Amino acid sequence: MSGTVEARQTREGQWVPAAENMEIAEGGAVRTGADGGAVLLMPNKTKVWMKEGSSLELEQRQTLASRLALVFGRIKVRVPHLMRKEKFEVRTPAAVCAVRGTEFTMGTNEEGKMELQVLFGEVKLKFVVPPEKGASEFSIPQGQGLSLEEKGKPTKPVLLTAAKEREAMENWNPGLKQEERGRELQQKENDRAQVKEFARVSNNTDSEVKSFVNVVKESDLEAGRTLTDVHGNLVRVDQRMMRPAADEIQFFNLVKRPTYASYTAATEGFAYNGGAMANRLDYMQMTMNFNKDLPQRIEEWPGFFNGNSVKAEWASFIMANRTLSDEIFFVGQGYKYDATRDELMNNTGVVGLGTLSAPTVDRNVIITGVIKDEAGVSAIAGLGRITNLDFTDAGASNGTLKYGDNTAVNGLGSNVVWAVMTDNSFSYSEPKDRADGAPLVQYQADMYAIGNGATKVWFAKENYVIGNGGGIRTPGDFTNSSSDPFSLLKDNALESVMYIKKSNGAAPNSITSSTLAKADILGADYFSYNGGGAGVGTNIDIVFIPDLMVAAVQRMLPAITNLKD
Repeated sequence: MSGTVEARQTREGQWVPAAENMEIAEGGAVRTGADGGAVLLMPNKTKVWMKEGSSLELEQRQTLASRLALVFGRIKVRVPHLMRKEKFEVRTPAAVCAVRGTEFTMGTNEEGKMELQVLFGEVKLKFVVPPEKGASEFSIPQGQGLSLEEKGKPTKPVLLTAAKEREAMENWNPGLKQEERGRELQQKENDRAQVKEFARVSNNTDSEVKSFVNVVKESDLEAGRTLTDVHGNLVRVDQRMMRPAADEIQFFNLVKRPTYASYTAATEGFAYNGGAMANRLDYMQMTMNFNKDLPQRIEEWPGFFNGNSVKAEWASFIMANRTLSDEIFFVGQGYKYDATRDELMNNTGVVGLGTLSAPTVDRNVIITGVIKDEAGVSAIAGLGRITNLDFTDAGASNGTLKYGDNTAVNGLGSNVVWAVMTDNSFSYSEPKDRADGAPLVQYQADMYAIGNGATKVWFAKENYVIGNGGGIRTPGDFTNSSSDPFSLLKDNALESVMYIKKSNGAAPNSITSSTLAKADILGADYFSYNGGGAGVGTNIDIVFIPDLMVAAVQRMLPAITNLKD
């Protein structure tokens, strides 16, 4: 709290000066003066911010049932995911709002004039006095709001204006100056601008971008977290799920580090040949295209997929070190729908060739290398084409590619190839037998043949399950935890460090064990990124958080009848 804040413990009790960490009983109330601000924490972890000149009553304050009454003033409410039987309501003189996991702001006066802005999730609003015309109940999704001038007057939800959205999303913590309230919001706007640039490149036309921005605003879902990675670097992870077209979804996992320290790999791991650097940016992007348009509202997806013949036509997964705008080191995989087998397939059909083996033993294909600015095609635009699987084998028997318009992918210095996993060599994997209490770490590498030819490389990965402090987790951290699953997921992350390493030249069929595979993996990188010089990491280092997945599940839970769905 800050400034003048008063509380009373019962409905008929006396107002007394409030104190920080003061417990307010059911039936009690809090009010702020003209210079006051306060934050309330409910038993179910809901947070309520009160602006100056506000009065709030706690009509019901139970673990499974909470109801607040905003008498006058303005509040912001952030409600975590509620259990199936749990209820949370906010009442004003004009309406009752029922919410699940969501965030919204609300303002009212004692005569019933009110405003509501929904930032995340959905609010179900029912007017106390039904209007003479129009609906008396609304389900208001994120990005929309409602304004009522007088009880009984008709109104309806509308899209939030940019000004209303900025005001609602500011930091409402008590005691902050105005410039401090907007600081986090400015960072968010910078993040959004970066995401919109990725989307613009991937879709290649401004008209499509304008269309999806107008229809679904900035994103359907978004999440983020700041944590420390396994090497001790401070990391900001931002996630977005968007729809650049009605039949397509894109998921971004952006990983930003102000500084990236040089490190020495563990004995079982792989050599890092970069060095310390600043402003490191890595990302993973998934794009999936369907044979039908998807519903605009995510809450409708479970029923839509269950009741329609919906198939994914193609999908791509791109992992990239995006620190430089004109030179990008990446590894990608593409999947195309095979009607005969009725499933998405990752094999040489992705590069326009027939499968190299029987259908039951498909060999995975990766697209990898360093893509640079070329004449007429920038590195970012080129990666956008690869994201959309707009390429085929160039026919030179060396794994090179060409875009759909026959432009060569390798031009003024790019080195991009396709490679297929060898089918007669052992992979490297450590540890092979993990003790119950051992750290959750995996070192793994597979041999690939570039263009299915004689040149072999190793796609190597180090995977770590980490906490927000960067420490490596053990199974006991999960099995012995008393936290609910959603909280547990938000306290942990997966870090995956990827490399394309040179081979020592062993024949694939001579690699008959994991030990022999490790011996064939050289410390040198196959591709030269930024000339191979120190200062730019010759790896891809992604920290993946499950927060957006959790948010999606929370959004869809009301529509899911069986948990297995």
